[in-house]
Amino acid sequence: MTDMTATTMATYLPEEWSALATVTYRSNTVLAPLLDHRWESELGVGRGDTVNIPNFTQNAATNVTERTTFGTGAGLTWVATTEGQTQLKVDTLLSMGHRIPVEMSLQAMPSYQTALINGIGEGLALKLDSNIASDDTNGLDVFTAIGTDNVDVTDPVILQGETNMNDNNAPLSGRVFVMSPATRASLMQIDVIRNQLYSSTVGNIQGSKGAGYLGKIYTMDCYMSNNLEAGISGTKNAIFQQEAIAICIQQKVKIVKDLNIEDGLFNQYVGYLVYGIKLVKTAFGREVDGK
Repeated sequence: MTDMTATTMATYLPEEWSALATVTYRSNTVLAPLLDHRWESELGVGRGDTVNIPNFTQNAATNVTERTTFGTGAGLTWVATTEGQTQLKVDTLLSMGHRIPVEMSLQAMPSYQTALINGIGEGLALKLDSNIASDDTNGLDVFTAIGTDNVDVTDPVILQGETNMNDNNAPLSGRVFVMSPATRASLMQIDVIRNQLYSSTVGNIQGSKGAGYLGKIYTMDCYMSNNLEAGISGTKNAIFQQEAIAICIQQKVKIVKDLNIEDGLFNQYVGYLVYGIKLVKTAFGREVDGK
């Protein structure tokens, strides 16, 4: 029988830590789960850095052949569709780590090490959400702005954002409104909005909706995030449909451990993830300026 050693344990513990950090990551990530993840399976580890997303053409009534005289043969009209593609590149590595002298590692409480690993998961979650919110090429910041900076968001502004999605045939499923805590407070002053949010959450907590879920307003699931991009004085909220932005997380949260001898015996713990985002349908979203 062979005893477990520090060497054999080192290959086991990082996976346990990865699971622990992943739980914390998921409980703190609001924006990433709301994006389009359909393409992640196309780009697993070891399969390059680019996934080609087909730009599916919206169907139109003019493409449908109509026959009103029954009993007569008539040739069909074929629809010739030329599809383009959008390239999503996985080009960002997020990492966070700690380096601890071995003598302090020996003396540290086990719960402290757990807290450090939890902190890595939380840090990665907050950074990913922040990047999605502030990216002015492929993130929420690219959408056309409605509302007014540092002014209460009103019911007409929300309806304007929803009408934009309706006008562009955005699917009813996957519609979201992500707001700051201050904008949530603004909306709580509107009876029709407050009643809608309460009716969809009271006595019916939907854990599957993910972190930050508040309830439903009109056709949109509502989420609160304290990690949205700041405006001049207020905050840039967002109304969008899931297909607007695609995300590919090629490497989910992973924790690695290493013993650094050269620098003087340090235990090193690093967590990282690798991802990319791409704006696919800019018409499917609006930035909502508010508080």
